[in-house]
Amino acid sequence: MSKKPKSKKFVEYLDLHSKQKNNQHIDFIITNSIIEKHFLQNKLQDKPFTGKSPSVTTIDLSHNFFYDNYSKSIWNTISTQTQVESAYSTWQKEHDATFLFKPIIVPKTKKTIDVSVNTISDLLDIIQQHEYEETVEYNIDLKSLHNIKVELTTLNDMVGLESMKQSILNQLLYFIQELHIGKDTSDFKHTVFYGPPGTGKTEIAKIIGKMYSKMGLLKNNTFKKVTRNDLIAGYLGQTAIKTKKVIEECLGGVLFIDEAYSLASSNENDSYSKECLDILCESLSDHKNDLMVIIAGYEDELTHTFFKANQGLESRFIWRFTMEPYNAKELRQIFIKKVEEQGWVIEPTVLQESWFEQKKDAFKHYGRDMELLLTYTKIFHGRRIYGKDTELRRKITLDDINGGYDILVKNRKAKTPPPHYMHGLYT
Repeated sequence: MSKKPKSKKFVEYLDLHSKQKNNQHIDFIITNSIIEKHFLQNKLQDKPFTGKSPSVTTIDLSHNFFYDNYSKSIWNTISTQTQVESAYSTWQKEHDATFLFKPIIVPKTKKTIDVSVNTISDLLDIIQQHEYEETVEYNIDLKSLHNIKVELTTLNDMVGLESMKQSILNQLLYFIQELHIGKDTSDFKHTVFYGPPGTGKTEIAKIIGKMYSKMGLLKNNTFKKVTRNDLIAGYLGQTAIKTKKVIEECLGGVLFIDEAYSLASSNENDSYSKECLDILCESLSDHKNDLMVIIAGYEDELTHTFFKANQGLESRFIWRFTMEPYNAKELRQIFIKKVEEQGWVIEPTVLQESWFEQKKDAFKHYGRDMELLLTYTKIFHGRRIYGKDTELRRKITLDDINGGYDILVKNRKAKTPPPHYMHGLYT
């Protein structure tokens, strides 16, 4: 007599289980609760539940978003064992869920947002005027715009940098429409920031990383800022290991290399620099879909050192953003903005644009120097108001600013060693 084949139907499994085991009422309550939660959490409600079938797509641990987002679920048998053993949990380990019917898709209402975008402010206007609705299909990616509203606002509120803002807008509109994706290929995201220190390059690089991670262009919001010392070791072989480790840590996010020209030595026989740049160049192509590398520095130095050291680098950095130096008007705006951000008070009439025009040669590092100027201004202010009416506290006067400027200039005259990249370029 042939043995009856084992049924894959869950109902029959439960019937058989109930005959073989003397279940108590509490056993049925637990089993029912587990089944209900599993169906609801995995969005299987109102769907027939059957055994394995090679002709249909199964819910696989590696593809089901449930297991990605809720890794601590009792159903994720990869990381944890099922905490509650029941008739259902025993059967569930041996079977997969399959859908006998295709889900009903409710058609979306189509809506066209007819606009022209020339500035970041135009994008913010679109966000302000159009709320995103899941039931509507738009001609633009309105959902992504809403997701990056904070970053767009921060960029738009930055003083000056109009050329940079236009470049970022061009890149953003290109990527948000997925124009960089072709048949079996995609364009590089790697970007160059040209400009002097103190113009906000690091801050902008972080903003770009956040925007693109929220848009799904990058998988995560990883941001790592590195210099020569983070990539190049003291002896051969270790530089490759060190560089690869940094790149692996940044996959899915942004690797920001400040003063990138320091990676290239004026000595053509510098094997350490060559080893680093060779690995970097290779990684720019191998990981162009899951890595964005941003380098920063003066244009002339990058052209004659970094890009000259490895001919393959230049073609991989297709995006070039230029950060113009701040003028006297913009320096004044930056200083006043920093004062207000720190909760201090300054009357607009106290500090004129002409003051910065006369002293602009002392502010070669622009925004960074404005931070220093404010720090020294507060120090002088603390000395000036000591023992006086408390109402004077945190109210900056022109005397405070002049006193802070004198401290800044005095400290500048103190001898300091040259930046580390100078050794690589000229020794």
